[in-house]
Amino acid sequence: KSTYGKLFERLILGTVLQLLGFKRVAYPPSENRMVFWLSSKDGARESDATLLIRPGQAVRFDIGFIGRGNPEISKDKVSRYERELEIEGQKYYAATFIIVDRIGERSTIVEQAKAIDGTIVQMSMSFWPQQLARELSSKVDFKHEICRMRSSCLEEYLRGAVAKVSVEGLGDSA
Repeated sequence: KSTYGKLFERLILGTVLQLLGFKRVAYPPSENRMVFWLSSKDGARESDATLLIRPGQAVRFDIGFIGRGNPEISKDKVSRYERELEIEGQKYYAATFIIVDRIGERSTIVEQAKAIDGTIVQMSMSFWPQQLARELSSKVDFKHEICRMRSSCLEEYLRGAVAKVSVEGLGDSA
């Protein structure tokens, strides 16, 4: 992937995960609750972010710009990760989340993701960080105030939360 694409992935994922209350750490992590790191290869495939909810529970993220073009790219993303992950000798159940710019009209990617217990979130949808939080809530028992927020309050909340996020170092590998 291009350098700019990687930087964008880090800025988007890093910002959204921080505003959802997760702390960015270096790999290997010294903590295993509510932390994440960016761009790592744990297991067979590289992920754009790995999130540790609590001991034994993780989420692996891939972010991609699929567009209307090749649905095979999405299919690869859906089947990319194993359901179990080992980090520093500890096993984690790993949910798969794929964040895409948009899904084509005739795409079957959502059904494919459900078949492997994966989740797709579209950035083209209004307030997609709230949808991401809600999906995390249903998959890994994640709790955050954004999940219950009315859409009329969401834009102001997101603006304020993003303003508080530190983006320093998000382009680094740490």
